[in-house]
Amino acid sequence: MKCTHNTLTSLLSAWDRLEVVGTNPDNHKSILTKTIMSHPEEYGLNEVKIAIEYRIEDSNHMTAPYIYAFLVMYDQNGHRRSVIKNGSWGCHGDDMMEFKLWFAKKLRDANDLQEQRIEDTQDRITKFLS
Repeated sequence: MKCTHNTLTSLLSAWDRLEVVGTNPDNHKSILTKTIMSHPEEYGLNEVKIAIEYRIEDSNHMTAPYIYAFLVMYDQNGHRRSVIKNGSWGCHGDDMMEFKLWFAKKLRDANDLQEQRIEDTQDRITKFLS
């Protein structure tokens, strides 16, 4: 995978431009985002859904664990596709803590949005059935 950023901080600053919209119910290590992008072959702007995910790699007792963080986009049919450029980063040591803190903040935001969305939907259902 290619990356134009040379530090984790730089990459996470780029990923901060993705608007957090909620969590992925199928994966507790997945934050759903969306962004508006222009499409070179179509007129106007398109909304693109992207998940921020990670996994902890601990291959054996001889090597230190590391985090593999990556982006997954969803195409118009809902299929998962890898984001090739600036879409992944492997980190260990101090970078692991930086990523975990960054991800925890994003996850808190995502959970708050998810809870608000649930409350709003429940309120609308209650009002409709009144």
